[in-house]
Amino acid sequence: MKTWLTLLFLSLLHIQTFAEARVIISNGTLIDGHNPDRPNMTMILSGDEILSIQSSTEAFDIQPDDHLIDATDKFIIPGLWDAHVHLTFIPDLDYVTSYRLFLSQGITSIRDTGALITKLQPAIDYVEANPGITPRLFFSGPLIDGKDRVYKGEEPGFPNLSIGIDEQDNVEDTVDRLVSDGATFLKSYEMLSQPTYLELLRIAKKKNLRVTGHIPLSIDLTEAVKAGLGGMQHIRNMDLACSNNAESMHEIRQVKLQNKDGIPGSALRTAIHQAQRFPSIANYDQARCEKIIQLLSDYGVYQTPTLTINTLDAKRYFADPNWRKNYNHLPDSVRKRWEQESILAAKEPVSENGLIFQEWSMKLVRLFDDNEVKILAGTDTPIGYLTPGFSLHKELELLVEAGLSAKAALRAATLSPAEFFNLESTMGTLDEGKVADILILNQNPIENIQHTQDIFRVIVKGSVANFGS
Repeated sequence: MKTWLTLLFLSLLHIQTFAEARVIISNGTLIDGHNPDRPNMTMILSGDEILSIQSSTEAFDIQPDDHLIDATDKFIIPGLWDAHVHLTFIPDLDYVTSYRLFLSQGITSIRDTGALITKLQPAIDYVEANPGITPRLFFSGPLIDGKDRVYKGEEPGFPNLSIGIDEQDNVEDTVDRLVSDGATFLKSYEMLSQPTYLELLRIAKKKNLRVTGHIPLSIDLTEAVKAGLGGMQHIRNMDLACSNNAESMHEIRQVKLQNKDGIPGSALRTAIHQAQRFPSIANYDQARCEKIIQLLSDYGVYQTPTLTINTLDAKRYFADPNWRKNYNHLPDSVRKRWEQESILAAKEPVSENGLIFQEWSMKLVRLFDDNEVKILAGTDTPIGYLTPGFSLHKELELLVEAGLSAKAALRAATLSPAEFFNLESTMGTLDEGKVADILILNQNPIENIQHTQDIFRVIVKGSVANFGS
């Protein structure tokens, strides 16, 4: 029996499920991040599987229960991912609302990158109980931080998202507990000690788990990469790694990390970044940075640049009334708070550092793309007044603005996240035998990446959501 919450969700999404019937999408152009574009094609879906793909000129049998979708003059892409999400960051932004917004914008898979399992468990349970009306959920569990952890719920703006470990803890037991809770990757954070972090990487490699996150302030990026780092978020640590005085800056960090004054981890982390980020960017060493980026490429370290967050101060989406219209989809308490805070923040002048960090972030993403570093599209929603779902389309725009082709941006939001989880054989492209997560667009996203926002149909796990005519 469906709960009232499920029934409300279904009514808002206009979901149609076809447990036994096939879904046939005819006459569309198939576009993904791997195959050449394929015009005038017909796809047949059976449950959560792409059963067949063929030219629309070829005959096929139509069964009485088949659900037919005419995609003439339309464009079909794989369902999108947001690879950096925090479902529990804002308590009054509930997961049901977030799921609805993700699906309404064609995001059929999300990667939650930091939440206590106890707080995330209801969202996990809801996905398991309602597979046809929710995105696929991949999660790391809590941020794995040091004893002076940053997100411990004791300072404003830093909710409890983490656990703290050091050399006194059994790292393998910690990892095993997270895996038993359902975590399929690990998220490291900045206050981990160097020995504990290296042990975490060793254990994760043994268990075939990727470790992504913020590089601990205690370790050099090159050492982390060679020890098995799987991914990075927000381009953190690239400023120091690319600086011509990286070694002296690193030594200063080690002194500060002793934290003899016992200040909170959130304040210590902030103080170190404030002291070192922009001096490091000012001391940019191109040759050194190119060497680091080549290393990232050679070792297959995935980058989730979250340009929506990195450019927030400079681009100020929250100052745009059209952007704030997205807040109307949020719970009233969140909507009112975001509107008030956005209007106040918009009155503040753009900071010089904000402009510098925007330019730096865009330049790094362009260099990543030029050197075949793997990029994932993620946004950090709902941080920074980024409405779930809508923010992913802004991230795609920014990736293209940074220098990626539209096709490469689509790959960052489809195939590359699947590859991060070693799931490229089952999802991420439009191929027979892969999962039935599909987005049908009214316009060609290769001509303009903003066309990912002009949605005709969303299909998640074989269920059809009608957002168009």
